[in-house]
Amino acid sequence: MLEQLRKIFPKIDKEIILKAWEQCADVDKTNALLTWLTENTYMFFNKVLLCIFLYSTNLQQQHHLMMLFRDFGNKFEKIIISQTWKNNNQVCVDTAMELREICAISNLNKSQEKNEIKISREMCLHILWNILKYPKYIKYRKIHKQALYNNLFSKCHHVCANLKQILVNVQNELEKFGFKKGNDDNWYYQYDHIQLLHLWNCYRSLINQQTMFFIYIKQDIGLKTKCVYYGMENGKIMKVYLIMDIEQ
Repeated sequence: MLEQLRKIFPKIDKEIILKAWEQCADVDKTNALLTWLTENTYMFFNKVLLCIFLYSTNLQQQHHLMMLFRDFGNKFEKIIISQTWKNNNQVCVDTAMELREICAISNLNKSQEKNEIKISREMCLHILWNILKYPKYIKYRKIHKQALYNNLFSKCHHVCANLKQILVNVQNELEKFGFKKGNDDNWYYQYDHIQLLHLWNCYRSLINQQTMFFIYIKQDIGLKTKCVYYGMENGKIMKVYLIMDIEQ
């Protein structure tokens, strides 16, 4: 399959193709992603002297755009990522910063998320953050059973959430992080040295599960009007043009 994709997308670096396949794990989705990468990174020039430079530039752009899709692909449609990428002159850092700002100011649908999922994720993020921020502190490598129960019980009581389900969710995540349940029913981090990269990837994975609505306003060059993109919960984009601005 990878060899076939390389033939279809000869301008895409083989490492990018592999990452795209691992990210999507689906032929159609991988094809769509690689097509999007090609359309937004490949530049054609006839000047021979620029060939080496352009190849290097395109390769770097492919990696950067793939990173942006990895971090924001589950929050935004690809068209939003690529448009923000172009608006920021294809600078990865600036694009990521703007996309994060959009996320930060527009997380409007948290209340619609299931309480069990929300509470479980927030608890896991809290546990991970303590370890990542204080990797040398032994106290964060132990999760006391009763303290965990009391904390979750308090959160569940306010929103009438299913405590039993949340405990199962959190315990499953603790095992993924590297914790092991002891004979005293407390949870202990089982490695002498903190697996920082693994824990950071776990943290990023949980953060990226956040769902949201977002509002993105930009200038439409063709119509010379402001265009508002409304990100819907089902991942679709509703585009509305502001034909006339009314000042009070």
